[in-house]
Amino acid sequence: MLRLHGAMIAFALMMTVGAAPSANAQQPKIKISYEEPSNPALRPIYQRLKDRHVLEEMQDFLSALRLPSEITIRTAQCGDTRMTYQPKGPATICYEVMDRVEKIVAKRTNDPRTQQTIIIGAFIQAALHESAYAVFDVLDVPVWGHAYDAADRLAALIMMQFGDDVSGTAMLGTIQLFAWSDQKWTGSDFASEASPEFQRFYNYVCIAVSSDYLDFGGLIQRKYIPTDRAERCDDEYAEIRKAFDLRIMPFVDPEKLLLMRTKNWTNWTPPK
Repeated sequence: MLRLHGAMIAFALMMTVGAAPSANAQQPKIKISYEEPSNPALRPIYQRLKDRHVLEEMQDFLSALRLPSEITIRTAQCGDTRMTYQPKGPATICYEVMDRVEKIVAKRTNDPRTQQTIIIGAFIQAALHESAYAVFDVLDVPVWGHAYDAADRLAALIMMQFGDDVSGTAMLGTIQLFAWSDQKWTGSDFASEASPEFQRFYNYVCIAVSSDYLDFGGLIQRKYIPTDRAERCDDEYAEIRKAFDLRIMPFVDPEKLLLMRTKNWTNWTPPK
């Protein structure tokens, strides 16, 4: 019951379009774009993402939200690991962030399956995080505190609403990547709008455990999160659910949401 209710909230978080077919049904308002990088070192990443049709998969999966205006999701060369979202602008997943992820993963493990899980999880997290800004923008959702943290909470909540296999891949891949982070904060780094990756690690674990204790409760038993924080996770999750229920859920098509949850979004095989 908790998981299903969260699913309907979470999918609303996403940013797509499309109501159930009717005479007045809206046309999809999610546009996608793969921008070719000028840096030759980033071209293999661009080509892999394009060949696997990852944005087409996202466009399809995010077809449960009825948006009042168009949103664009793109992959692009940014000159950094992320590009600040501008109102009415595109949600951008930077090739540089995937390049960083691949380098971290290659340094930490030689196991192809583990590498694939973390890379897929990292892309899903990055795509949902960046898309969240556009959702907040187009639906005029008020955000108290850092928008970066709010986007993380939205991304984490949505991850937990995929089918079980996809949720496990996305969340565990994300958590492991943050745990492996070699990010060091000093001086003016603390002025950043972004939270440190170790803090993001705990935030994602907290949402995973509260959303699906059966599958993720072992993270508490294995001491992935301190006991005092774990005791607060259910309350944190309830606050997130309430906020999205009020501000985003009215825009979601529940029938399409349930249909989209059956798709395996991690099976990135180009359509024939």
